[in-house]
Amino acid sequence: MPRAISKAPRRATPTKTTKRPASRRSPRSDARSAITASTLLDPLAWGSYAGRRVHPDVAIRVSSVFAVCRFIAQAVGCMSPRLKVRIGGKTLDAVQGFGDPETSPNRQCVAALRVRPNPWQSPFDFWTLQGYWTALHGGGFARVVSGIRGSMTHLIPLHPRRMRTTQLDDYTLGYEWFDLKGRWTRLDQSEVLHFRWLGDNGITGTPATDTLSTAISLARELDTAAMAHWKNGARPDFVIETAKRLDDTTAARYRNEFRDLYGGENRGVPAVMTNGDKLVPMQSNTMEQSQYQQLRESILPEVCSHWGVPASLVGDAKAQRYGSPEADNLAAQVWCLLPWQKRFEGAVNLWLNDTYGENTFFQLDNRALLRGDSVARANLYRALFAMSAITPNEIRDLEDFPLLEEPEADKTFLQLGFSTLQMAANQAQKVPAGAAADPVPGGADNSQGESVPAAGGFTIGQRVYWADADGVIEHLMTSGTLGVEGSPFAIEATPEQPAALIRVYLNDEPTEFTVGKLTSELSATPLSTDSTGGTT
Repeated sequence: MPRAISKAPRRATPTKTTKRPASRRSPRSDARSAITASTLLDPLAWGSYAGRRVHPDVAIRVSSVFAVCRFIAQAVGCMSPRLKVRIGGKTLDAVQGFGDPETSPNRQCVAALRVRPNPWQSPFDFWTLQGYWTALHGGGFARVVSGIRGSMTHLIPLHPRRMRTTQLDDYTLGYEWFDLKGRWTRLDQSEVLHFRWLGDNGITGTPATDTLSTAISLARELDTAAMAHWKNGARPDFVIETAKRLDDTTAARYRNEFRDLYGGENRGVPAVMTNGDKLVPMQSNTMEQSQYQQLRESILPEVCSHWGVPASLVGDAKAQRYGSPEADNLAAQVWCLLPWQKRFEGAVNLWLNDTYGENTFFQLDNRALLRGDSVARANLYRALFAMSAITPNEIRDLEDFPLLEEPEADKTFLQLGFSTLQMAANQAQKVPAGAAADPVPGGADNSQGESVPAAGGFTIGQRVYWADADGVIEHLMTSGTLGVEGSPFAIEATPEQPAALIRVYLNDEPTEFTVGKLTSELSATPLSTDSTGGTT
């Protein structure tokens, strides 16, 4: 019979009446105001995300998210900023009017947008950064540092996580910026360029980490699983089989000892099993491996569809099989980059219109992204030049060739070889039938022989007739070749058969046409037409 075990009652311990000293607590304050940053571009590192909310810093570690953000940011950076003004119905580049307030805004404004936004960034760096922030965080910000004339002297980028945006009573936007001194600074709408991604309130953009949280979380879990798999030598786990019965404590000790001897850096060392123990590897699940690969491949198309970027342009080999590169580039321009272009132009124009009026506007030139190969560019320039839409120097400038100093290189030329059908028909009616039969290339200027005043019964200046045409003799030859030698229309002149160059007349008026005839084919009187339609 088991023996009962009784427990003695605990002795009551006297309680002390003295109170424990209260722990020192710092006064409650906004934790954000106690954080300092080394540069303006450092994001604030306050707060923790509850549940499984995704940080932008975590999202950008997903290669698909980084590839799409990189594509958008660099495409925006490659668009050349242009500041233009409308003067008298014409649109001029503001650079053309430096120093002239009637044709261009202040010079510092043009320089800040096109040449040097701030002391440490080039235009490409600045616009690339704003595109990256807007794509990832849902918005990009830049502080406008104005001069004494209210112009835009510098653009200072402000990290989106250091900004707060509110709508004021007059419907303008107010901003608060967490500055270097750990305090919130109020900024007016006229002091900030705000680039917004899609949002549901029209004030702030929705971060991609909110709309893509499921895909990003799945991608991070797949990365964790892959790291664990390869950390294990890309081999499945194993089970130790033993004939002995082990209690929990012994099994745990046995497991830890085996891990210390053959795990970590010692993985791969031959194991020595005793007492009939066996090391049995676990077979891998092929279906799980296949599902893992399918999930990995589905991340990139889903991320690309979120931003509207063709997956083939960011490394999806499967997407490249179903469309040509030209079709993908066109889709990217129309459905992805064009909205981004308008998004950035609108933000800058909102500031410019309040400062310089509606006739001053900002554009991003995307022609560098649409640049074709050498054959396509040559065909484009040829068509523009033929319609008098571009000058030779403008073509050379687009191709980065040195400009020509000749004044004609800055003029447009129009090809006159085109005509309507009606004009061509009217021109044909003006040409006599006999004039088109025997044209003389070059006329008398290219004839090989001297002109004589009279030959074959005719003289220079005499009116002559042939077939159904008439004219006046301008040149007579008794030797040599009338016209270009070797031409099918050249006429050999001899003393017996002189040749004449005749100015064709129409309605008793001279025309621009000349023909060559032997004098034996000419008549000094008009030819009459018989009943058969011939001439006599």
